[in-house]
Amino acid sequence: NQYKGERTLRIPPWSQKELIEQFYKECPEGYHVDHIIPLRGKEVNGLHVIENLQYLTIEDNLRKSNKYLAHD
Repeated sequence: NQYKGERTLRIPPWSQKELIEQFYKECPEGYHVDHIIPLRGKEVNGLHVIENLQYLTIEDNLRKSNKYLAHD
């Protein structure tokens, strides 16, 4: 419940809530919805917006945890 409350605080007024809901509904089996830039990272905090979401396998998501893995 605490995570959901914190996530709510990270939703800007301009976010596309319908697209976010659809993204969660369409998550493939065996995958998690992951925040590319974590909502509560050690170095940076992201927003709960569609552009910050991706599907990761359960294993990859647990391995990533709350880290931001910058891509070249």
